[in-house]
Amino acid sequence: MNRRRFLASLALCAATAAVPGAALAAKRAAGQAKDPLNAPLAPRKRLVVVFLRGGADALSVLPPVTDPFYTLARPTTALPGPGQPGGAVDLGEGVFLHPALAPLAAWYRDGRLAFVQGLGTPALIRDHDAAGRVVEAGLPNASAASDGWLNRLALELGRPASPEAKKPDRAVRAVAISPTSPLILAGKARISVLPPGRFAYPASEAALPELAALDKAVAPLYAAKGVPQPLSRAFREGAAWRRDRLAAYEREMVRSRNGDPPVSRFPDLAARLVAEFRRLPEAALGFLAFGGFDTHVAQGAATGRLAEALGHAAGGLAALAGALGPALAETVVVVVSEFGRGLLENAVGGTDNGHGGLMWLFGGSVAGGRVHGEEPSLAGRRLYRERLLPVTMDFREPLAAAVTAHLGLSGEAVARVFPGFEPRVRPETFFGPPDAASRP
Repeated sequence: MNRRRFLASLALCAATAAVPGAALAAKRAAGQAKDPLNAPLAPRKRLVVVFLRGGADALSVLPPVTDPFYTLARPTTALPGPGQPGGAVDLGEGVFLHPALAPLAAWYRDGRLAFVQGLGTPALIRDHDAAGRVVEAGLPNASAASDGWLNRLALELGRPASPEAKKPDRAVRAVAISPTSPLILAGKARISVLPPGRFAYPASEAALPELAALDKAVAPLYAAKGVPQPLSRAFREGAAWRRDRLAAYEREMVRSRNGDPPVSRFPDLAARLVAEFRRLPEAALGFLAFGGFDTHVAQGAATGRLAEALGHAAGGLAALAGALGPALAETVVVVVSEFGRGLLENAVGGTDNGHGGLMWLFGGSVAGGRVHGEEPSLAGRRLYRERLLPVTMDFREPLAAAVTAHLGLSGEAVARVFPGFEPRVRPETFFGPPDAASRP
């Protein structure tokens, strides 16, 4: 070792001794330099879309606990107010959060998390597959769609700055962890799709063992000698209807998953997505989709099926933020579902497919700490058919804003990513400094 290197080593030792944790940081930095798979992500604006399949319940994510119609409409699935057992988290200014999402409250208060309510497809679509195709294609009529809006956005990111440039873009600009190539990434742009690995859902999610046991226990009473035949027949028909209804719900809940993994896989698949970003430095778009939000049966309130799913979603977002590290400051995460759920609780402790839903926006450039959009009224006069929550904002509004305000593309690019759509809300509503945002 020559004199110059010796003195440099002494200086480094002195610096790491003087600053607490510096030695560990230096060791980690050295390890990252040796292992490119653990190195920091290259500086780049990124957009990650997380699809919660099944129709996530907006009135459980942001429960209107001060609205008396809420508890009347949902006898067993309404959340209590803050300060009560299982109560909602008070975010301030009349906004409340499901307790399973409590870890996200700090992000909301720090201005990194926002919600957009009253969001959905322009037309009423209550079929999971049809509504999901509209959201993934970015088109109001997606029955014959052959490409998705995220793939069209990848094409825009690779579009040459000069029209004279003839060299085709061969970079992979979009990645997904999915059992199959999703519609949202179908198209001409090169993509990377990795399988999520093996997964399984609980068997018979729509089963209600207590109800089946009750029917079995009282059936002999209605079949006993002396019971009027109309009463006995009414019980048998009611029991058969319940069995058929639960079986239909079970089939629909399975279809709503679209073959995607359960949301319990969100944390580990988030880490894999970021690893793919690291492997493909030109990739700026990511996609993850999870099932488990079609809560027709035994939805629950502070605990239960939906609370468990929301808890996994919160854990997945935390894992994604941790894996991104400093790159989170240049990343926007969009959490979306194909629609919301109806206001009324059904006969088996769940909620049925609705219309207006909720989008979550998280990341460095999000105008957070607020709920964008028009607050739905639960009093009935503004509910859309069958007491569904109305859509007051096209789902493409925040996405178009992300294209321009976050990714820095032009209005012409928005027109190519979402053909036929003309944004009505200023992009600064959703992205940018808080004082630049305004409510639509």
